[in-house]
Amino acid sequence: MSIPRIFLFLLLAVYSLTLMVIEWQTSQDFVRQFVTDIGEDKILFYGINTTLSVFLLWATALLFGICLLCVNKIKERKDYLFYLSQIIMFAYLGFDDRFLIHEQIGAWLGRNDAYLILGLGLIEIGLLVWLGNLRQKTKAARVFLYSAAVFFAIMVIIDAKFPSQMLLRLSLEDITKLWADICLALFAYEILKQRITQLSQNSH
Repeated sequence: MSIPRIFLFLLLAVYSLTLMVIEWQTSQDFVRQFVTDIGEDKILFYGINTTLSVFLLWATALLFGICLLCVNKIKERKDYLFYLSQIIMFAYLGFDDRFLIHEQIGAWLGRNDAYLILGLGLIEIGLLVWLGNLRQKTKAARVFLYSAAVFFAIMVIIDAKFPSQMLLRLSLEDITKLWADICLALFAYEILKQRITQLSQNSH
């Protein structure tokens, strides 16, 4: 068994034991907070937008993970680092979206949490400029990336500047986030397609 699989199963074992210990030391009602079904409150499609957003962000990380498997770590160092950075970025963003990390940090710091997400966006721009080699990407990939940037910018502006109780503010913020996530997933998919095409051409 490979080292990544061993590491994965070790993490799963630790996670499983942790849940069991929590229930053993507290109660079933307490541990239910961590294992409850999303739709338990009987509202159909409860949390659907966050579910879709987290799925798309983690799917984007997975697509870049497949790209990572298709690259020569030594000969294509820049591509390797780019794919790795994208895996880390989108895996974290999915985790953040699911567990409200930047909201909690914003509350601790007494700052608008929208600017924390903006900071991550600026880091992503830096990674794209430094490692992304965007000129060599397909036109479709670039279109999806730039579209994602536009939707992301709109989302941040709504979150940071619009009145919290303004009509349509919440739905517009989450809709633009979802559109950005879809475009990012398509961006990763186009890069994976390009990588597979290159491998196919090189094999002939």
